Amino acid sequence: MVALSACSDHRAEEQALLDDVIKLHDTVMGKNDKLTRNRMKLDTIFRNTKDSTVYKLSAGLTNAESEMEDWMHRFDPEQPGKSHDEVVEYLKNQKKQVQHIDSAFNVAISNANSYLKQLPK
Repeated sequence: MVALSACSDHRAEEQALLDDVIKLHDTVMGKNDKLTRNRMKLDTIFRNTKDSTVYKLSAGLTNAESEMEDWMHRFDPEQPGKSHDEVVEYLKNQKKQVQHIDSAFNVAISNANSYLKQLPK
């Protein structure tokens, strides 16, 4: 009975960590529309001005999106053959990576918003 309880506790811990990672992923993906709209605006401005600031802002948005795409391609929610400790460590690491990506999204979007707000309508 004790072994069954420990196994259940391990699965619950792993599921909770996985849920956290997925929730963070969903939060970041919810920002993707704003990121894309900002990049399209900046790219249009850049085509007309060739302003290096605009290019850098657009590149920041592109880099943040690429980080998320790369993470999604590498992420494996199933960890067959791994011990509980290995699964927990993997999921904690994945959570940190998504938090970093979320931060990159926030900075890139904020920087673009600041620039775009200063432009005449």
